[in-house]
Amino acid sequence: MQHSPMKAGVASALLPGAGQVYNQKYWKVPVIYAALGTAAFFTVYNGHIFYNVRDNINSRVRGDSVPQPQYLVINNLFSRTTVDLNAFSYDDLLQIQEDYRKYFTLSCIAAGAVYLLNILDAVVDAHLFGFDVSDDLALQAAPYLMAHSGAPGTSGAGISLTLSWK
Repeated sequence: MQHSPMKAGVASALLPGAGQVYNQKYWKVPVIYAALGTAAFFTVYNGHIFYNVRDNINSRVRGDSVPQPQYLVINNLFSRTTVDLNAFSYDDLLQIQEDYRKYFTLSCIAAGAVYLLNILDAVVDAHLFGFDVSDDLALQAAPYLMAHSGAPGTSGAGISLTLSWK
């Protein structure tokens, strides 16, 4: 049965995981959505902190009597923390803004990478869909002890891999 890599790639581009369903690799769909969800969570989390700190800095630069927003509410999985932004100096806020700008950018890059890997996985799986992995192939791993010729009494341990086909 021949699968179209183009169909798998387009399906995964339109709806992440659809290419894996097309390739009958159903177990990969929850992995993809867990990775995308994690990347989305950190993107929103880091973006929320970055934009609130940035707005407080801009409010201070404008000379507002009370910089806005005054508080940063951070919702974690199990708790909710409120941070008073006015307790930080201007230089501290600049450092926090720069750190979270970097985290936000990395989170966006990670989300894009997961999305692209989803498409790449679907295309590669479609190419290899008809690949025959028969019982004629065997890979055996066994411990291996090797004596060194350098110093007397020294030896090394390793793993021996043997690939055989009939």
